[in-house]
This record gives sequence, C-alpha cells and structure tokens, in this order.
Amino acid sequence: MRDSSPLTYAGALQIIHGRQHRILRLLDRLADAGLLLGAVVFPPVLALVDAKQELTGALRDGLGRATERLGSAGGRDRLELIAAAHTTVALSAIFDAIAQRVGPSFARLEVTEEEKLQLASAPGHLVKQQEWTAALLAADMPMPGPTRGFQENLVEELAPRFTALANKAVAFFEGLRAWRELDVDAGALRAEVSDLAISLYRERYTQMAADVPEFFVWASIGEHAATRDRLNTLNQAMAEILAGQSEAMGKLHDLLASANTRGRPEVDLYRSRLARVNAAALHKPLLRTGSVPSGLSLPTVSEGFVTPRFRTALSGPGARASQEAWWTDQPVHDRLDEFLAAFLAHPQSVRAPLVVLGHPGAGKSMLTSVLAARLPSESFTVVPVQLRRVNADDSVHAQIETALQDLLHEQVSWARIADEGRDAVRVVLLDGFDELMQATGAAQSSYLTEVKAFQEHEYDLGRPVAVVVTSRTLVVDRARIPPGCLLVKLEDFDNAQLGSWLSAWNAVNAAADGFRPLTVDEVLHHGTLARQPLLLTMLAIYAADPAAERLDAGDLSTAALYQRLLESFIRRQVIEKPERPPAPEDVPALIATERWALSIAAYAMFNRGRQYAAEEDLDRDLEALLGAGEPHSQRGFGARLGRARQTMGNFFFVHVSHADEGSGPGRQSYEFLHATFGEFLLADRAIRLLEGYARQHAIHRADPSSHPKPDDGMLRALLSHQPLVERRPALEFARQLLLARDEPFRQQIVESARHLVAGARSGEVPSDYRPTVFDVIDRAALYTVNLVLLAGAAGGFPAAQSQVRGFARLWWAVLPTESWDRLEEALTVETNAGSQALRLHNGHGRRGRSRSLSSAIDKT
Repeated sequence: MRDSSPLTYAGALQIIHGRQHRILRLLDRLADAGLLLGAVVFPPVLALVDAKQELTGALRDGLGRATERLGSAGGRDRLELIAAAHTTVALSAIFDAIAQRVGPSFARLEVTEEEKLQLASAPGHLVKQQEWTAALLAADMPMPGPTRGFQENLVEELAPRFTALANKAVAFFEGLRAWRELDVDAGALRAEVSDLAISLYRERYTQMAADVPEFFVWASIGEHAATRDRLNTLNQAMAEILAGQSEAMGKLHDLLASANTRGRPEVDLYRSRLARVNAAALHKPLLRTGSVPSGLSLPTVSEGFVTPRFRTALSGPGARASQEAWWTDQPVHDRLDEFLAAFLAHPQSVRAPLVVLGHPGAGKSMLTSVLAARLPSESFTVVPVQLRRVNADDSVHAQIETALQDLLHEQVSWARIADEGRDAVRVVLLDGFDELMQATGAAQSSYLTEVKAFQEHEYDLGRPVAVVVTSRTLVVDRARIPPGCLLVKLEDFDNAQLGSWLSAWNAVNAAADGFRPLTVDEVLHHGTLARQPLLLTMLAIYAADPAAERLDAGDLSTAALYQRLLESFIRRQVIEKPERPPAPEDVPALIATERWALSIAAYAMFNRGRQYAAEEDLDRDLEALLGAGEPHSQRGFGARLGRARQTMGNFFFVHVSHADEGSGPGRQSYEFLHATFGEFLLADRAIRLLEGYARQHAIHRADPSSHPKPDDGMLRALLSHQPLVERRPALEFARQLLLARDEPFRQQIVESARHLVAGARSGEVPSDYRPTVFDVIDRAALYTVNLVLLAGAAGGFPAAQSQVRGFARLWWAVLPTESWDRLEEALTVETNAGSQALRLHNGHGRRGRSRSLSSAIDKT
C-alpha cells in the first residue's frame, strides 16, 4: 500500500505501527485488488466488518504507542507522529462512540454467509457497505493549528465528519440481519453517536495535551474557557509559560523547548555556530544605525523589541494580500509568539511558506532576527537569508548557501547543514522578498512557488524545512502566492505597545545629560509616525535633542514637525558622517544641497507614479537636474558610488532595497520609510521654487533692463508629469507650510502661479529630465493644474468664469477618470462679490457659494 496521509486511518497506523500490522496487510490486499477504488462491492471487503474490533483496538493501541514514541522523536518523525496521533484520537472517538451506543451487541454485528453470497451476485442490497468502507478509509481528520484552534477545528471540521461517519455506519448496519434482531432506534443512535464522539474526542485530546506540548499550544488558541481550564489542570508547567510575560518573544522559545524531551543533541560543528550567530542578535542595538546622537543609546533587541500585533489569513482565490481594505476585514490578534509556536510545531509548516507582510518600518526584518534567536537550537536549525545579499536569479538552495557563507565566513553546503539537523526541523528565513522584486525590476512572480517546491523536495529527502518569507504589503501583488499559504500582516503599535517601547527607551537613556523621558501622550500627537517601530525610533531621537520643541507643543503642525525632523537628520548627515567635518560656513549650503537632492528623489517616485525610485532612474534625474557630479569612493573600498547612493544611502528615514550584493555592488532602489516624507518634500520643494520665482520676478519687474526674466524650467520639469491630487497629503502639507507664512508671502505665491499659468504653453525644461513620455498638451494641463492647486492652498487662484471653464475642459480631457475625481474632491469653485477663485477644499463640506469643477463645463 502506498504511503498515506497521516490524517487518514491507514496513514496514521502506518506511521505508528509500521507496515506489518494485520489491518494494514488487509488494506494492502484490498488495495491490490482495486476494491477500495471501484464502485462495485465484493466479499473480500467485508473482512473489514469482521475485523471491526481489531480496527478499534489498533487505534486504541496507537494512542499509547504514539505518545511513547513522541518522547524521543524529532524532526520529520515527530511531525508525522503528531499528525498520526491526532488522527488516532479522532477516529478512536467515532469508533468507540458507535460501540458504546450500540452496546454489547456491537460485537455480534457480522455479515452472514448468505449476505456475502448475495453481495457477490447482486451487490445492490447492501451497497452502502461500500460507502461505509470508503468513508472510513478515505476520511481525513484535520488538525487544529495556528489559524484554527482546538474548539474551532472541532466545531467546523471534525464534528461534521463525525456525523457523516456515524450516519454511514448506522446505514450499513441497518442492512444486516443481525441488526434487525436488535431493539435500536436508528435515528436517535445517529445523533447520540455524533455527540458522544465529540465528547470522547475532547477528553482524549486534552489527555494527549498533558503529554504532548504541541497539542497543548493548539488547544490554547482561541477563547474556549472550559478547554483552557481543563488543560491548565493537566499541564501546569505549560500553563505557566502561556500565562507568563517575556521579553523579545522569549515565550516562543519556552513553548517550543518544552516539546524537546530528548535533551541536547550532540554538538554539530556548523549547527552550533549558526545557533551562536543567531542568538547574538538579542544583544545588539535595536536599530543598527549611525544616526544616534552622541550620548544617547538604543535599547538592545532583548530590551526593546515589542512583539507586534497581527492579522492572519490563508492565500487563495479571494485573497487580496496587497490591499489594505481587504486586510481590515481580518481580525487583529496579539500573542504572535504563541501563534508562531503553533505554526512551527505543526506538520503543515514544512509544506508551504509562511508569508509575513508589513509596511516599511513595521519590523519585519527585526522579527526574523528575533525568531532566529529564539527558536530552541535543540529542535530547530535556523538559517536567516537576507535576500538583498544573494543573487536574485539563483535557486532557493543556492541562495541559502550564499547566506551560510556570509554568516559562517566559510563555504558550507545546505546539504551539510540540513543533514546535521537530522533530529530537528530546519527553518529558513527569507527576509526581503520585496527587495528582490523591487531592486531587480522583475516581478519574480514564481518565487514563492519555487520556495514551496523546495520544501516539498526537502521533505521527500527526509529533511523537512519550514520557510518564512517577509515582504512589504504593497509589493506582494506582483507575486503569485501558492494557495493555502499562511499570511501574516504586522500591525502598528497600540498604546500599550507604545508604552513598552518608550519604557525601554527611557530606561537606557535615563543617565544621559539633559535627557527628557518621552510619554505615550506626547508621541501620540503624531500617531501615524509613532505607531511604527522605525518611525517611533526616529521621533525619539529627534525629541532627545535638548533644543528640539516638544512633540506635543500646541503650535507644532505636522508640516513643521516634518520640516524639523528632516532638518535634524540632514544636519547630522552633513556634519557627523564625513571623515573631515565641513567648515561651519559651508554647512548651510551643504544642508540645502542634501535637501534638494532628497526632493529630486521624492519627485522621481511621484512623477513615475510609484512609491520608490530605482537607482538608475534616480541617477539620471540627479544628473539632469543638478548636473554631473563627481562620484565618491566608499570608505576603504574601491567601488565608486553614483549620485543616488551618495544621496540616499545613509538617511535614517530612507528604506534601501538591495539585490545581488553578494556578487558585487548590486542593484538598489529607494523608498521613504513613510510615504508622508516624500509628500512633505514634494510640497516643500514646490513652495521653495515658487518663492524663488516670485523673488526673481519682483527683481525683474523692478528693473527689466538689469535683470533677466525669471526661469521656471525647474518648476515646469517637476510639476508637469503627475497631478498633485494623487498625493493629497502633499497638498495638506503645502497648506500648512503656507499658513505658517504671512499674508504678503501667500499673495506672492498666488501671483507667481497666475503669471506661470498664463505662460504655461511656452517655456523649456531640462532636456534630459524625462520621467514620463513627453506630450505638449499633457504637460501644459498637468503644469497648470498643479500651479492652481498650490495657489489654492495659499488662499485661492482668482479666475474669470471663462478661464475656469477652460481649465476644467483641459483637465477633464487629459486626466484619467480617477485623477479627475480626486481633483473634484480637492478643488472647489467659489464666488464672492462677483469674482471667482479656485480654492483647496478643506474637507468640511462646500460653502454656500461654492461649486464643483464639473459644474463649470458641459462635458458632452
């Protein structure tokens, strides 16, 4: 008989008893005759009925034997034994429920010789024998696990199977002559058998959980109080682990270590080295950056890592893993350490990858470091792989070997590591799938399918391997996720998690001169930033500057905060990072140059309609707008750095995606840790350029003979590719920045915009700046709409009715439908004392004399 799933009767007995058990030999004979697959019933299959007592006995014996073997099993053997043990628990419950409800007469329910002859010649009378036999042998018994705990699995999966098996059993027995001699109510019996099977299963499962920690963990998932109370009395040690608090997911280690009763394995050379490297991460700073000011310290990982909340789902036809709206329908959970323990202890973990999603700065990479450090080395061999440092085109196992060389500083084959961990489950952590896709510019759509195929092949080799893959949420839509993969999305911090993080930050810096502790209330004035780990770190570093204004200062707008954050980090980059600090008189110009380059990066993303910029695109944009620069050498190395790497590589608030670093300089792409950094830079640069144009225009108008006309080439280059309504926060930033200036300044911005709109069809842009395909009409439409939006943020763009109609018709003709709809939401036409103005809508409903852009035109 071929190997069967341990979730079935035959598969469970095969794993627990071996192939020589009498029942398995009988099933082999029936399978060889094709009797378990055909539609016709023959007498040999009825031997199963005569052997019903042995069928039940084999299951009962299997429970004890499985528990005994689990005491010394590891790796693949343990995973299969766990699945087989659960199957015996479930099937013995239904068998014993039938026997107990039928009573002593159950043993006498046999097929007479006459009935056997009848079946041989005319099988129709007892054709339900085939249904019962097939149902018995084919029934799978799903296990509880991380997404479906004990109670949920029992109600949704097992109870219906118990009912179906009970119905088929009774239906078959009703056809036997021996049954007709019994005084049994078949209808009542069906319900009683199902109910008793559920009761027996619950009791036997909880008894098994007293000895098998994996069963205990799965039963603890969910909110069934009665089950938890019963478990706590059976295994107090496990109950204490679950109830306790731990730092940096220490509970994950304790839960999984409790499943190891074999003691520590023999020390393997490479496996032990890997364990030491992984464990060292707990003692390193929470953030490995040089952006921490002198005198401040970052908590170590063990001190400051806060276990994130999460949502979870299964991949499949209806899954929309890259869409925030879809994720909002999935409930939020805490206790990620227990969830991961339940997953890694489950046999399914070595069959398909776990995909962990989150925004930049959500803590995905840190989670993999903590996971690698916390998994007990006695039961797991963990290989972390930074996908940015491997060849994107290599096979999965070759990428793992590249990572091993990077970790151990010598060439080691995956097969060597896998074979050393023969008594363990291997775990591979593939961190940065999004970087693999984004930096290469390729979809890599089949990568996760290749990972799953790698797992299947390793399982066939007797080397089960669980795989965890991390990726940014928005990028994962470019990949094909195999059906049935477990998806986890990391959530922002809640208030309690903020408090935990801030307690660690305040504790390690309490002795620093002038340090002022941060509170949850203070940072929550900027909640969007404060709730993401990396951005919270940035806020804390900024707030630790004695000269910085408090985060909860009443007049500190969001735009003002971003302005000061960027100023602070750019200043530190300029002053502290070079080998020789610049002269004080050069610092302002250097800061301005860095800010300008960052703005070009923001426009490189915006004008291409993306949230990131590829290195080669940014290099071209920087050269086109700033001129050719002298490439720098990396400190201590001969590699020459392009302008993009010089600009973006060291900023705390920039996420750099890498690929192919192991084979050379590699490829990079850049993204702001939070999109609002880029949106602030869009608004800030546009206003600065308008201010510069206004100043030049005023000088020219005062003395045209001495001063040339101002040049709007840079404004036109940046503002004629995408409408700013595609980044609505940028317009809100513009409004806040302009409200912080005086009325004369705002009027200068409006007048400059009016002058530029009048000449929008003429003018030149840098010839090498081409983020989109050039089209004269499109450029004019987009340039004017952005100028009007910025003037609207400054108070309003005055325009006659005919000019408004002309604008609206041009914009409606050029903009995509979605952009037009956003424009209508952003701009309103207001009439006052006979004059009209286009103003930025404040989101509080239109005023009495305001109307939409659509009302200004007849689009037919």
